[in-house]
Formats: sequence, C-alpha cells, structure tokens
Amino acid sequence: MEQSLMDQVVARVIEKIREAEAGDCQQCRPCAEDEKPGLLILTQEHGEHCHQMLESAALREKYATKCAAAADYKCGLQGVETVILYQLTNEALGKLSSGIFDTPYTDIASKALLLGKRVYVPKEEVELYDYVSTAPAAYYAMLEEKLRILTASGVVICPKAELENVILQSAPAPKSPRNSTVPLEAEQTLAKRAITEQDLFSLKKENITRVRIGKNAILTDLAKEFVTRNGMTVLRG
Repeated sequence: MEQSLMDQVVARVIEKIREAEAGDCQQCRPCAEDEKPGLLILTQEHGEHCHQMLESAALREKYATKCAAAADYKCGLQGVETVILYQLTNEALGKLSSGIFDTPYTDIASKALLLGKRVYVPKEEVELYDYVSTAPAAYYAMLEEKLRILTASGVVICPKAELENVILQSAPAPKSPRNSTVPLEAEQTLAKRAITEQDLFSLKKENITRVRIGKNAILTDLAKEFVTRNGMTVLRG
C-alpha cells in the first residue's frame, strides 16, 4: 500500500513538472514573437483575401503578423513597423486624403501615416482603378489627386503578386524633420498620342513625378503599371 501511494505521488510530481515545462514553452513563444517588428493587416471587414499575407512564411519569419479586424480593431500601433491596407474604397480614399477619420479603418490608417509607419496597398484593392476606362477624365483626375496625396505621404501601391517581395526588400524611409518644407513636385507635359513606359522612365530619372498629357492621350498598360509602382501622377487636359 505504501509503495502504491509513493508511486502515485511520484507520478503526480512528474505530471506537474511536465505541465510547468509546457507552460514555460508557451510563455517563450510570445516573447520571441514580441522581438519581431509588427506587421498589421488592415481591412474594413474580415475576409479571406488577406490571409495570404497573414500566413506567409517569409513575412512571419521577419514580422509578428496580426489582423486588425480579427482583434475588433482594438490594437495599437506600438511595435508595428508595416501596415497593409486592403479594401481601399473610394469612400475610404476620400476620407483619408481629407483628414476624416470616423471609422476604425480610417482611424488606424491615419495614425499609421502620422506615426511614419510603412504603409502598402495592393493595387487590386484600390477601387478607383476599376473606373479608369469609364469615369469622366475630370472626375477621375480629382479622385486620382486624392490618391496622390497618399502616395506623396509614403503609401506604396504595387501589384498583389509583388507585395511580399516589396515589403521584404524595402527599408524604412528616412523621416524628414518636422519643420522641413516639402518641395513642390516637378511637372512636365507630354504632347504625345501614346505614352509608353519608356517615356515615364525618362521623366522619373529627372525626378519628375507629375505628368500632364492630352485629353485623348493613351497610356499603355506598362505605362499605367509604372505610374502606380513609382507613385507618379498623370493629369489630363
């Protein structure tokens, strides 16, 4: 009887030791995770389209990834280095570029910009681009100017397929002094019927970021991608 009782005591002690060791391991994981810079996925509503970035092995090796919607937007930006904006609707674009932050989405996005975080938007998530071939030129240009405000503030727009590599290869941009004067963007007019990627590349080399083209001028597909990738602004008329 005494031996049986002793065996039970030993077994219980071993069980407790194992539980304690397991608890220590669980505590180590978040500590190691906390050492990584944060990457926040920001959507207007939770869905499946952002999971690729959340579950990317390459990103998780460098970042502690998390989803704002999954946390009911109760997440601060302390420790967050990079923010990916999905579902950039025309409404959200208008609010962000006009200083209106009346939703959890626009509130977190604006704070990310104000705090100098690296902010990325997949090109396919910019609703404005859906209307490039149908919207009146003047109206599209007005909304495009609002998008330019975001890209001039450091927001990077790139195709979804390239987003992971762009994030991993990018370094944080140096912050400008708070009282520095922002220079006016250089602008040039292209009097051509068809605007190619090479035309824009030549202008970019001269630090020209605003290009004015004719009302009926045509941008090739590669030219459109170059504009988006490099944060340039194309004005018609």
